[in-house]
Amino acid sequence: MKFLFATLFSLATLVLSASVPNPIPGTSDVVLRDPSIRYNSKLKKYFVFSTDEGLKIFTSPHLKGPWTRNGSVLPGKCSKINLPGRCLGWSPDINYVNGEYVLYYAVSVVGSPNSSIGLATSPTMEEGTWTDHGEVFHSKKGDIFNAIGPNLIEADGGLKLSFGSWNQGLFQVPLTNISKPAKAPPSTHLAGANSEPNEAGFMYKPKNSAYYYLFFSNGVTPLIGANSSHPRPAPGEEYKILVGRSKSVTGPFTDKQGNLLTKASSPPIGVHVLGSHDNIYAPGSESVYLDPISGRDILLYHYVRNDTYGGASYLGINYLDFKSGWPVVVKE
Repeated sequence: MKFLFATLFSLATLVLSASVPNPIPGTSDVVLRDPSIRYNSKLKKYFVFSTDEGLKIFTSPHLKGPWTRNGSVLPGKCSKINLPGRCLGWSPDINYVNGEYVLYYAVSVVGSPNSSIGLATSPTMEEGTWTDHGEVFHSKKGDIFNAIGPNLIEADGGLKLSFGSWNQGLFQVPLTNISKPAKAPPSTHLAGANSEPNEAGFMYKPKNSAYYYLFFSNGVTPLIGANSSHPRPAPGEEYKILVGRSKSVTGPFTDKQGNLLTKASSPPIGVHVLGSHDNIYAPGSESVYLDPISGRDILLYHYVRNDTYGGASYLGINYLDFKSGWPVVVKE
């Protein structure tokens, strides 16, 4: 029965992929993972942050590039957090809070429960202007959550930080301020259960919408070097972007049929946003942003080129439309 559900899910994904727009031009040669974007109106530049090398910084005057690598966030390319992976930096999440740029990131290594979410701040987002404040909170062996994949949203007069990967899913904790949880993690359960491959939660409320949307990535993300000893996942089991919605920032989040995202299920519960299509394979680790220049909602993610499986991951940017009540990837 599980195989039947997986097969049906894969067929549905193929139908949905038939008319999916490719990423906008100008991003196909930007090598990165886990992108997060912000626009600095004073500098008239977009900044994209990504995993690795102390959190890479890319800048461009336009969404379509040209994109230029402009250093790293973490001073010396290493975090103050004393854990394995401190000189990599994972899954950055960029925000603007009380007059400064606020970036959350994670320190960990693949497969480890010993993880930490860190914080850095800057007046401009440029290299050399960042202050690393170190750990906000951490996870350890035996916890039901993994402290990676941070995402901040301001709602109901306060700050909420979502996080998590696999384990018992995605969670959300309220913050007293940008560096201090108001409750002990994991706090509110948002999505996922029973070690389902859900991660990279990103919460977004479109302008004039009554709903909060919880985007997340489900499936296996290919890493550089994947080959015959680490073959492609079965069709439909690779990374894909799903979403649920709620009128409350704390949930519960559901799909179109009202199924709770916190319910363990195969195939996973969530509305399909973007999956493999054309030469785009395993898109995920997404973020969503209201582009101040075009006034449109945009979706960022990384993907692997279908014809070079095992190679690098690249930046993808698409426009989103919420007119139906659910996010749909659309053409320019």
